[in-house]
Amino acid sequence: MIWRKFIIAFALAICSIPSAIAADYLDVISFGEPASEQSHGLTQFRSEVIHGGLGEQARQLLPLDPISYNGGSVSFALKVDPKLQNYFTVKLWGSDRGEERGRLILYIEGLQVGYRHEGDYDVLNQTDKEAIFQQRFLYQTLPLPLNCTKGKTEVELKIASLGPMWFYGTSFTNLQHNLTQPTRGIYRAYTHIDTRFMPDASEKQGASVTPPVRPDGPGEELLEQMKTIVNNRLNQLLEAKAERDNAAQERALLLAEAYNTVWTVAYHNDRAIGALIREGDAFARGNVVDFRDWIGAGPLGEAIARIGQNPQLLKSLDEKIEVPAQEPKIGYNDRGAQHAQPESVTTTMTRREAWARVLRASIDGHRLYGRRSYTNQSMILDYGIYAANRGLLVVDSSRALTEKQALRYIYEAVGLLPWLGNDSRDGGSEKPYGSNYYLITRKGLSRELGYVGTYGETILRFTRDMADLTGDEKISQQLIKIQSARMNFRYPSLDADGYRTMKLVGEVDARTAHYPVAYGAYNGANVNELWRMEVPAFTKDPVSVGAAQQSLEDNQYFYRLASRSNDRDTLGMMRNIDDYATVKALPKSSFRLPMSDGQPDFVYSDEENAVLALKHGDQRLFLNFYYRQEYGVSGIVRILDVTPAIMRIATVKALFDVVPSGEEWTRPDVIDFERSGGFPPSGEDIHQALQGEKLPISRRPDDASEPKYGTWGPFVGKAAFYWLRYGDYVFGINTTEDRNYALPTPSGFTHALDLASGKILDLRHQVTVGPLTTVVLYLGK
Repeated sequence: MIWRKFIIAFALAICSIPSAIAADYLDVISFGEPASEQSHGLTQFRSEVIHGGLGEQARQLLPLDPISYNGGSVSFALKVDPKLQNYFTVKLWGSDRGEERGRLILYIEGLQVGYRHEGDYDVLNQTDKEAIFQQRFLYQTLPLPLNCTKGKTEVELKIASLGPMWFYGTSFTNLQHNLTQPTRGIYRAYTHIDTRFMPDASEKQGASVTPPVRPDGPGEELLEQMKTIVNNRLNQLLEAKAERDNAAQERALLLAEAYNTVWTVAYHNDRAIGALIREGDAFARGNVVDFRDWIGAGPLGEAIARIGQNPQLLKSLDEKIEVPAQEPKIGYNDRGAQHAQPESVTTTMTRREAWARVLRASIDGHRLYGRRSYTNQSMILDYGIYAANRGLLVVDSSRALTEKQALRYIYEAVGLLPWLGNDSRDGGSEKPYGSNYYLITRKGLSRELGYVGTYGETILRFTRDMADLTGDEKISQQLIKIQSARMNFRYPSLDADGYRTMKLVGEVDARTAHYPVAYGAYNGANVNELWRMEVPAFTKDPVSVGAAQQSLEDNQYFYRLASRSNDRDTLGMMRNIDDYATVKALPKSSFRLPMSDGQPDFVYSDEENAVLALKHGDQRLFLNFYYRQEYGVSGIVRILDVTPAIMRIATVKALFDVVPSGEEWTRPDVIDFERSGGFPPSGEDIHQALQGEKLPISRRPDDASEPKYGTWGPFVGKAAFYWLRYGDYVFGINTTEDRNYALPTPSGFTHALDLASGKILDLRHQVTVGPLTTVVLYLGK
């Protein structure tokens, strides 16, 4: 194949490139410096020169007048290599913050480079709520498409500004927000051929920062305040009238747990059982199986299960209530349409019958139509199946699945059994991804087309809830494995006020582009339910306990907790109070987050997700080789490279081999989200610089029917083997279970330390990377 021949030739060329130990770029433009701007033919639209970080000059792009989603831009020419892969890097001030500063988009020869939303070629930069690298400069890198640089020694480039984005928008108008403030300053831009950009030693970088511990602030009094909030909300709930909506069952679950929580006003309070029954009726009268939230009737089933054999509840089951006459409709479509019944057609039946039919409808709707393959979504759905069934065992066991049958869905969701997809009506399962597809990797990361940051955090609560309700020790051990794996993806940083913290690695996240803070988790879409003590309080294992204790030592726990005093997650707030008390009483753990200062060097690799975390001296490296490649293998690697003095967020090209399917995918002319076809702005004629690029499609397992080649999904975008030279490192990752690969090694070296194994390897002989194995050669001194 042409692409494989190119890879072999490119590997030989790259092996001869010396280690990047000094500045080695092709060209550079210094924004705000007239001579540099003039020599590169700079033209600007709605920009201004500022004196920014360390007094350095920069240009920031301004909002339009009148305000629009577009902002200003700068255009200029830079030199490139006519044969090799070129990279474009911008220098930015790491203290800039605020989503209102928007995003920067790169154009080459009038074409947009990459995608505005979740593409392997990401936006050039985005500014987030918190500063990402305070008091120092950061560098962000994108590859320039080969088809735009081939045979050229200079190209026309443009950096344009856009407003912030709401990543879950379903149209251009609700996805793309206006740019209302000037962007962050752009200090310099460079072209180069090394994957790891090295600035000139004369450039100002800012001093390394040793952050102080956050001073004492809010403390345990916050928990007392939250107790008051919880009890006030419970009192309102005890007095409330039933509302006919799907939130009724979530209120029922809150009441059930509060009934068993000693400090609440609902503790062993018959009124709480009465309110729970009222909310259960409200849900049953709605006769709605709402798959949009993927929970079905799970919370109602869990509420019933947690109350168990309460005499008041059991007696009420044979009382008559009025409900819609029509059975809940069992069905599913991807937008999750509700199936509400006409209010005028009602009938009278026992509460037992009414609750049983909605619980069973939820079980069948999810197992037959609703199962999802993304780990966090699967956990929500499959927990709903199990929880609804646990409630059904109390209400009408004759209609329930056996415990073993229901537990199978939980085991699949947490990766203890292969995920088999929807059940078939005639028995068995559809097995779209074959009979051996696990939603958790062998090493404990969630498996949703590669490493995920914030979405990977959500599964901690889900797995904890499943372990708690089932009482299953295997699930508890799986929770410990998942939590332990995720500990490798936090690095030392500063919080918004400049104090010591650990940040979750969102910069290489395959699903979203938030750059959140670790101890509190990003308080944003889909993760606002997270409370940091739930896992250590439940498992009491030294790893999660040590991480929790570290957040307390850094005075980050209560600081983050203070921002949640008005959180609508009353159940999470209530649980957290007792969880904190449990963790506080535990003995001190010696574990600290692996990337913390003073911890030993290590390499963590998860070959199934093709992701790697490395601590080597004062350098922290995170590499995602399987970065947003949903249709075919592009070889794009997303890297976060952090030292005390410099940060790099780099998108680079690796060499790779695939187990071929015989198919190729051609990039379309889409500037936004490939999966949806994108949301192009009306009235603008923008085209994709990568259009027409042909990517090899990896072969799916022989017994898998999905994804269809040419559509998105697992397998097709992950390579069998990756090879990357990055500065003083050579990475080889084998993602297969049964193949060996020879690692290309650079010329001029006879021996090198493999940081993954700790062994010195003789590079004069073939270096073999075995199945599900990673080699990390260090070529420095």
